[in-house]
Amino acid sequence: MKKIVLGITGSIAAYTSCDLVRLFVKGGFNVRTIMTEHATMLIAPLTFEVLSGNPVSTDKTSWENRSIEHLSLRDGASLFLVAPATANTVAKFASGIADDLLSTTYVSLQCPVVIAPAMNPTMYRHSRVQDNIEVLKNRGVLFVEPDDGDVVCSEEGTGRFADITKIYEVAIHAIA
Repeated sequence: MKKIVLGITGSIAAYTSCDLVRLFVKGGFNVRTIMTEHATMLIAPLTFEVLSGNPVSTDKTSWENRSIEHLSLRDGASLFLVAPATANTVAKFASGIADDLLSTTYVSLQCPVVIAPAMNPTMYRHSRVQDNIEVLKNRGVLFVEPDDGDVVCSEEGTGRFADITKIYEVAIHAIA
C-alpha cells in the first residue's frame, strides 16, 4: 500500500481536505496527516484520524512523544502533498526553513512533492509568493494551481483552493 503524507496548513480551506483524505483512502492509499498549529485551530485532528485510520501528527504530538517523527513520516512515503498550503508554508519550503513538523518533514523527504496553495487572491499574486512558487517549481515541486472565484474574505480572483478531484489527479500522476 502506497503511503501519502498529507500536510494541512492554516487555510480556511483545511476542511476541504477531509474529502481529499476520503478519496485517497478509497483509492487504497495509506494516508498519514501532518497538521500545523494553525490548521488545528480550524479543524480538529481527530477528524483526520477517523477519516484516515491513522494518528495525526502535530508539533504538539511530536513533542509529547519525544520522537523524531519527521523521519518516521518520510520513511516509505510515495508522495508528500500539502493541501491547502498557505503563503507562509510556501515561503518556508522555498527558504529551507525547518521550524515545525511539516517543514522539517519537507526538508527530509526524497519523494515527489505536490503543493496546492489556497489564499487570498492579493496574497497569491504578491511578487514574493510568486517568487517562492517559482523557486519550488525549479526544484521539481509540482503545483496544483488555485482556482478563480470567490474566497472567504469576499474577494474574487485566483487563490481559491483547487477542486479536490484536480488535486487527487495530480497527486496520483506524481506517484506514477
